[in-house]
Amino acid sequence: MNYLTLLEIADLTAELLSFEDVTACAADASLSQTIGVYQREQFVPRECVGGAEPSYQTARLRFLVRWSSSPTAAEAKAAEVAELLSSLSNMETSAHIIRFADVKAVRSIGKDEKGVCEYVVDADMIYSERNE
Repeated sequence: MNYLTLLEIADLTAELLSFEDVTACAADASLSQTIGVYQREQFVPRECVGGAEPSYQTARLRFLVRWSSSPTAAEAKAAEVAELLSSLSNMETSAHIIRFADVKAVRSIGKDEKGVCEYVVDADMIYSERNE
């Protein structure tokens, strides 16, 4: 199975939010508004009993939302990201179909050294390969 990449998720998130500064594995600390997409925990491929090829996999993701010095604005953007993820259903990326996303947590992690508010949104995405 061809696994879902963080870059695919970052590109999809940027497109759906109409926001350019969504990155995979990094958040640009020089910007006051950016979203980074990370792996939340080690990836373990799903294995089917009997050795059959699995029809879907799970990506455990973390979105780091760095959004202005206003806690209210940062919280609103994190809620928007969580709502977007919760609404995904049979959404196609370049190589996969995201069947759905289960938002696990949305929480503030405070401000960085420049005073930019940061939130994390944790989600599990269930996906399959596109068969075209």
